[in-house]
Amino acid sequence: MKNVDASPNIDRRVARSKASIRDALVSLITEHGFDAVTVNDIAARADINRGTFYLHYRDKFDLLEQTEDEVIGKIERIIAAGEIIKPEDLINFDKPLPVIVALFEYLRDNAALMHAILGLRGDVALQTKIRKSLERNLKFGALSGGRPLTFLAPAEYLVAYGLSASFGVVQLWLERGCAETPREMAVILTRLSLGGAVRAIVVG
Repeated sequence: MKNVDASPNIDRRVARSKASIRDALVSLITEHGFDAVTVNDIAARADINRGTFYLHYRDKFDLLEQTEDEVIGKIERIIAAGEIIKPEDLINFDKPLPVIVALFEYLRDNAALMHAILGLRGDVALQTKIRKSLERNLKFGALSGGRPLTFLAPAEYLVAYGLSASFGVVQLWLERGCAETPREMAVILTRLSLGGAVRAIVVG
């Protein structure tokens, strides 16, 4: 008789094994930087043998790339699930878009991972992938429900400017141990994005 539970059990074991490998990578990047990490280090930290590692990944670069792709996929799903952005949504600096709050919640829930791959000891490839993803969304109007978008500056520069600033804010938040709540951070980023850094300063 066929064991109907075999496949789900195997899937769960694979998921646990890959999670252990990813967690090992994150902790090792934090401690030593990606360049210094070896497959032996990852296997030892994950308490697996090298053969188990190679069942899932070609090498440490493949592991990092697959991890980044999973992050990109999750971010894209969060954006896709968000409500269509309307002009009136961009007026109130103290009312962040729910999708921005959701993104910060994801970052908080995966703080160690995000800090490792977004930090100076991580890999800049993730930032490039996120930029290209957002450029596609803007190009096809996905963030506005398919409506045409008009830019006062080339979209590529707009995305690069916004992401560079946002990554700086996110990295500092992660370094501070996510001291503020996701909603508080969403308000901060909204004020900076819509009003600009100068308008966020109150004199007197």
